[in-house]
Amino acid sequence: MAVDEQESNERDEEGAPPLVVITDTAVDPHIVMHHEPRSLQAEQYRAFRTNLLAMGRNKGSRSVVLTSGIKGDGKSISAVNIAICLAEAPGTRVCLIDADFRSPRVAELLGIGGGKGLSELLLDEATLADVLLETRVQNLFVIRSGRPPRNPSELLASERVKNLLDTLKQQFTHILCDTPPVNPFTDAAVLGARTDGVVLVVRMNSTGREQAERARHVLERAGAHVIGAFLTDTASQDPDAAAEYEEDADE
Repeated sequence: MAVDEQESNERDEEGAPPLVVITDTAVDPHIVMHHEPRSLQAEQYRAFRTNLLAMGRNKGSRSVVLTSGIKGDGKSISAVNIAICLAEAPGTRVCLIDADFRSPRVAELLGIGGGKGLSELLLDEATLADVLLETRVQNLFVIRSGRPPRNPSELLASERVKNLLDTLKQQFTHILCDTPPVNPFTDAAVLGARTDGVVLVVRMNSTGREQAERARHVLERAGAHVIGAFLTDTASQDPDAAAEYEEDADE
């Protein structure tokens, strides 16, 4: 926590103390669900949450992979915001796993220090109790990525991942996994085939339709179920273009 103090030059007649403004600078400013929970962006995350909860109704605990076609689509920021948003919902308990061994960002975005995480857990160098961390957000827990392994995709394809997801489903209503982009790496496709669904994050002003379609096809060929697309940077775009992406994802 960082504290910024703003002291007025004059006290009021009752001698009120100076104004103290407390801001949490550890959490990345792009995590709007934390910093600006009443903003339009936050409401858009809540709208997405509504759809996600409706899709999983009466299906028990759900595991979902979040990925993108290419780097820079905002998948990690979206994953953290969606996780916080889900944790707000009554009766939910959320675990966010940073499964992006290539470029992990979840711990940084949430202002959590480094340490053992998913890689150590899967390599039997740590227990679940060692790596499962509480966050500033009630009902939201995080597993960091840990030390970069030599064989990320092979590690995510191991039987230990299935066992971990089965264990987490007994403790959490939602398990979200942030993964590397699909087109350059196979990690998301491998993990996506072991989860209940995949959300493809698409940045409207940078991700080409061909790249988005290629990512979707790679995921589906691997046996992953693409349940939808989450669109970022749509404010300045043609609403019809955004609708086309959404329609394609629902087909």
